Amino acid sequence: MEIAIETGFWRFLVAFGGLAIFGALEIFFQFRKPLESRIKHYIRNISIGVSNGLIMYITVGSFIVAYYEALAKHGIGLLNFFHLGAWTDIILSLIFLDFVTYIWHMAYHRIPFLWRLHRVHHSDLDVDVTSASRFHLSEVALSSAFKMVVGLLWGPSAIALAVHEAALGLAAQFQHANIRIPEPWESITRLLFVTPDMHHIHHSDKLKETNSNYSNLFSIWDRLFGTYTELTEHEKIIYGLKDYPKIEDVWMKKLIVMPLGHQCGASRIEKAVNT
Repeated sequence: MEIAIETGFWRFLVAFGGLAIFGALEIFFQFRKPLESRIKHYIRNISIGVSNGLIMYITVGSFIVAYYEALAKHGIGLLNFFHLGAWTDIILSLIFLDFVTYIWHMAYHRIPFLWRLHRVHHSDLDVDVTSASRFHLSEVALSSAFKMVVGLLWGPSAIALAVHEAALGLAAQFQHANIRIPEPWESITRLLFVTPDMHHIHHSDKLKETNSNYSNLFSIWDRLFGTYTELTEHEKIIYGLKDYPKIEDVWMKKLIVMPLGHQCGASRIEKAVNT
């Protein structure tokens, strides 16, 4: 229980710090003018993120940490066979879990049922630092269950998992931020890490662009597996989904029931699967 509280506290500090830093950068170095009031947009997305976090922490947070501790105690998982040092465990887990998250992210776009959940995230008509918090609770819960299965096979320590989750959250805030890194630094950074330019393409309402750039922390996965897309005129990207083109289509109540709605383009994701 103590480690659950400790890791949860540090993840909260990282998340809050990222929100403050990238939120400030958006104010002073805004790349695109938002369609909606920044305050309204921030409140909606942060409310979603905070409520999801509280529900997951209160219901299964301690159990998940205890689960990974039990795996380590009983030597379950690939890493536990090698008795690696803490830093080796953290580094290898950071790389491997990021690769698995890339595959899982792609699945959310390729499997119709998963896309129903994930489209809440993609329905955002403005992409900024708070978009990193905009996920349906059912997607958050399902992703947590998936990571527990992966943990059973891989066997990362609870600390390695916490480092990965904190890094993933901070990277997501950076990638969604409404900022642009000047050249040549953007191209250099993108060689290893996912940048806002790279990820904002993924939020395009064009099917081909949405179904690309799935990487989360390290950009190499898209390059290795042929899902990488690069654009030059980022100002022309239209964010969101063609099925939910208006701000009134993506209010809080509508986001909650969105997974139960129509097939989204009859169907946007089915076309991707069948082509």
